[in-house]
Amino acid sequence: MAYNLGVDVGGTFTDVIVFDETTHELTIDKVLSTPANPSEGVLRGVKEATEKAGTSVAELNLLFHGTTVVTNMLLEETGSRVGLITTAGHEDVLHLARAWTPGPLYGWMDMEKPAPLADLVDTRGVGGRISSPDGEETEPLDEGMVKDAVRELDAAGVESITVALLNAYLNPAHEKRVREIVAEVAPELPVSISAEIVPEYGEYERTLTTVINDYARPTVISYLDDLDESLSAAGSKATMNVVRSDGGLMSSGAAKERPVELALSGPSGGVVGAATIASTKGVSDVLTLDMGGTSTDVSLVEDGAAETTRQTKVGYREFKSRSVDVNTVGAGGGSIARVQLNGSLQVGPESAGADPGPACYGQGGEEPTVTDANVVLGRIPSSVQLGGRMELDREAARDAVATIADERGSTVEEAAQAILDIVNENMHGALRVVSVERGYDPREFGLVAFGGAGPMHANALAAVMDTYPLIVPPGPGVMSAFGFLTSDIQNEFSETYLETDEDVAGSNVAQALGSLEDEARAWLDSEGVDESDHAFEYVADCRYFRQDIQMSIPVSLTNLRSESGLAEIKDDFEARHDRQFGFSLDAPLEIANLRVIGKGRLQGVTIEERSLGDADPSGAELDTHEVYFDGTHYDTPVYDRTELRPGNELTGPAIVTDDDSTVVVQPDHDATIDRYGNIEIIRGEER
Repeated sequence: MAYNLGVDVGGTFTDVIVFDETTHELTIDKVLSTPANPSEGVLRGVKEATEKAGTSVAELNLLFHGTTVVTNMLLEETGSRVGLITTAGHEDVLHLARAWTPGPLYGWMDMEKPAPLADLVDTRGVGGRISSPDGEETEPLDEGMVKDAVRELDAAGVESITVALLNAYLNPAHEKRVREIVAEVAPELPVSISAEIVPEYGEYERTLTTVINDYARPTVISYLDDLDESLSAAGSKATMNVVRSDGGLMSSGAAKERPVELALSGPSGGVVGAATIASTKGVSDVLTLDMGGTSTDVSLVEDGAAETTRQTKVGYREFKSRSVDVNTVGAGGGSIARVQLNGSLQVGPESAGADPGPACYGQGGEEPTVTDANVVLGRIPSSVQLGGRMELDREAARDAVATIADERGSTVEEAAQAILDIVNENMHGALRVVSVERGYDPREFGLVAFGGAGPMHANALAAVMDTYPLIVPPGPGVMSAFGFLTSDIQNEFSETYLETDEDVAGSNVAQALGSLEDEARAWLDSEGVDESDHAFEYVADCRYFRQDIQMSIPVSLTNLRSESGLAEIKDDFEARHDRQFGFSLDAPLEIANLRVIGKGRLQGVTIEERSLGDADPSGAELDTHEVYFDGTHYDTPVYDRTELRPGNELTGPAIVTDDDSTVVVQPDHDATIDRYGNIEIIRGEER
């Protein structure tokens, strides 16, 4: 027998899911995260989940890991000390940056500009010049200056080195030679060159992204080495793949080389898993809602594929790395509620996290959180134990929310409802950002809810946005870990092109993409992917000539080689531009960048279809519980999700409980268990 395992490290919990390749059964488990040393929580979760599945770590075949190590490092600014080698005269590139001012609206009034991740004292300029736009060497590299720079940086105590020379995206020869010199002079230092991390124009973005890669490398190398050793000591022989920000996978070896591509590792898995589940159901367009303990991530899936972006943002830093297009707000189950001086109620972004956690965890937390409000309102009934093991302290939850009620002069239930109303509105705003503000009508989309807290709040959001059906997949609390099992080995290869449709033929574009495909194919071979499992996607970053707003347009090599190839790309671009901005221009189309995404298909999990049975859900009913909805108490049936069967129908209000998450079906809504075990919720009159 063989098993595949996905593990996702979150701010509060580490989620694990085990797939039995023989029986197709899924086993889920949650353990508290260990922020001081995430690998401890990972190892404990892997051991507990495999034991729960009736197997052992030694029986694992594939292991898929999503990590927040890089995310937290950027947010907390705890990365390594980076030395930067750049072209003489351009040492201030990170300080000059762009005109955009980071921070909240009007934050420029009291904004403190974030310090560059490579300090000026650790930056060295070296002689040598590559010209633009032809990429010719106009001044040879001054190797003596390079050797002196490396010796100085090494003596100063830098932990890694970034090489970002002017116009290296056109000709990387100088950067490659600098890397060779670093290896000769200071072989212990990790080094990255910008021509390999971001081979595209834009000196600031190319430099920043490569610096971030080296800012994270020493810690990521140490973390993955420790995890590999710990798993091996536990008997694991599994192949470990690390989840990328774009939802793909790469080997732990590749992750150590390019950790910048792990910045949104965890959130991407949930979106990919949700897209897979919705597509299997035949719902190709959905919004996704991933509400965890600290934050909520929302995204849009169109035609069964998660939207991706080339601009990844973590905190105030925005850099060039492909990622699932996720919008994050500080709204989670652990978000703390406080009454402001003006009497208004604020929920989040501060979170109780894993330690001490919400008051109801019984670990010393005293401040009221969203989870405490759900406990007070009966949305989390008495039969629920966190992770199937942790008893909730209901009196502590009520006492915590009572502090809000006392300040507002309301009942405890009214205070709890107010907390939920505000956190729901925060999530509603986030969903509008990825839909309405980008030209999409949310009424034409379904909604997939997951995360430990998402299924409790999703019905209220679906009702406001009219996004139906609402789909709650099996194991929603570990959806990111499930999504890892559905991911493919993946990497992106790009080059700057800068040609208009008036100056170049489609066949020329196809030829350039073919060269990038060769690079992608070689990388997949290096990752051990069989040639029969290779797949490629082709993308052109397009814009109107002399404009700066770019859109990524999928292209077909076959169509490009035809006479109408570029015309089809322009039609697609203009339709997207008009949808998002409301206008199009009479101007040439410029292809700024070309990209090829190489994929190696893996079969980490199989979604099994089952036959529909009886509509009567009474066999799964546990008891009746008093639940508070918008000022009214309802005697609400509580169901055990593990006992619900395909075909069962529920009439709201209803509560469905499981070890990893609780589903709330609101009044005037109906729910059905579909062939895949999803709970599908619609308005009552739509049945």
